[in-house]
Amino acid sequence: MSKRRILIFGWSDSVHVQRWCEGLSHKHFEIKLVSVGGGPLSSVETVNLHRKGKLSYLSQLSRAAKEADSFKPDLVHAHYAAGNGLLGLSCRVRPLLVSVWGSDIDKKSNNLIARLITKRVLRKADHITATSRFLKEETEKLIGSADNKISVIPFGVTIPESIVESKQSTAIKICFIKNHRLVYGADILIKAMAEVQKQIPNIKLSLTGAENAQTSVLKKLTEKLGLSDNIQFVGHINHSGIYSFIKEHAFMVMPSRAESFGVAAVESSACGRAVVASNVGGVPEVVIDTETGILVQPENHMALAKAIIELAKNPEKCRQMGRAGYDFVEENYDWESSLEAMSKLYDRLIYESAQNYKDDSAV
Repeated sequence: MSKRRILIFGWSDSVHVQRWCEGLSHKHFEIKLVSVGGGPLSSVETVNLHRKGKLSYLSQLSRAAKEADSFKPDLVHAHYAAGNGLLGLSCRVRPLLVSVWGSDIDKKSNNLIARLITKRVLRKADHITATSRFLKEETEKLIGSADNKISVIPFGVTIPESIVESKQSTAIKICFIKNHRLVYGADILIKAMAEVQKQIPNIKLSLTGAENAQTSVLKKLTEKLGLSDNIQFVGHINHSGIYSFIKEHAFMVMPSRAESFGVAAVESSACGRAVVASNVGGVPEVVIDTETGILVQPENHMALAKAIIELAKNPEKCRQMGRAGYDFVEENYDWESSLEAMSKLYDRLIYESAQNYKDDSAV
């Protein structure tokens, strides 16, 4: 059987897009990726369109349609509803699958035009995927009754063969694995560390994230609270090294103000590490409170500090939660299972589209 051709619209520099493209290319699909900005992928054919500011996607509609015409895909898959979804819609190829990422359907967005485009794309799409039940429900709120149009396919992770216990020295090491954006709450964590340090002077926090404008704010807050010896800004960690990084720490802290899924929590559990996280969005789906980690009220640095202290002072409890997290992720968020679910969805949508075409032709 010849490979089904799948045209994907997504940002090529995104690790998530890269993994979907590479993983699906090992199934019975020929993948072509069209990206506005970013660089080429070695694993699949990539077309990188020039980014021209805020109107980049609108200016590339005709080019996107030409790429579809030349490739003749069996299915178009757009990652992120607004920009890439609009490109997918412009191709006039069916079926059109759109994956929502969270920020693209954020009801707090002040960009009315982007919101209107998102609604139109999602209503015109043949099917939608979301990474969590929370994100599915938020999408349904945006577009109304979905009539079984939305599937939950989580972004799975590779499961290590076994848990490697952290080699803790006299210091207790914990980590934060997010970018330096206000939504991810690094400032809340730094304030919490000031309280933790009073009871556990040897606590150490490794704070990841490529430097940006917010980084200087975080560093100034660290110095102001006298935490320079307790907090290390370690910069960006490549995805290929993320498991090794996590395994150096006793547990992970994710104090996000909003979170549609929480892949960092899933990765940490896959490494057998407990997670302290904000009880927001889709996080309760991936962190089971009191079992695989501790959930706390968002925006509450005192509650966050209390949870960190609890795990830091109870290493056996921390290890038990880590082991439970490993089992939970192995059962629910294995990457191969996610790939298989997406592959089956592709096949179903292509089959249904072909049947509809036959029925229309027979009329």
